[in-house]
Amino acid sequence: MSEASPRQQDTAALDVARRSVWIAYATLLALLVISGIWHYLQQHAQAAALLVRILPLVLFLPTLLMQRRRGHVWLTALGVLYVIQGILIIAKGGGSVLVIAEILAASALAIMAYRYVRLRGRLDRAGA
Repeated sequence: MSEASPRQQDTAALDVARRSVWIAYATLLALLVISGIWHYLQQHAQAAALLVRILPLVLFLPTLLMQRRRGHVWLTALGVLYVIQGILIIAKGGGSVLVIAEILAASALAIMAYRYVRLRGRLDRAGA
């Protein structure tokens, strides 16, 4: 039984982190759209509110497609901002299952984007 080299292990972990970022990104985006539509239908918000909530996340799509390390750093920060937004919504008494799910998805996005940055940096340094 042969063991994988540290570089192969890091490459495999990077692939897992990248897939996890995509899953968290898609989940958060879907939750934001569902929540926005729900609030729009309940007449608690206008259509522009939905756009304002999802636009920052949509702008990071090229970062994910091109696997930019610097963009993932910013995606980590954006995930933290979405977590803070969810916490503030709950603090104002507007908590729901959707908000809690958004907080969890945003947390996963921030953590996985950070993990991707760390692993990618390790591989870039080893390859240099």
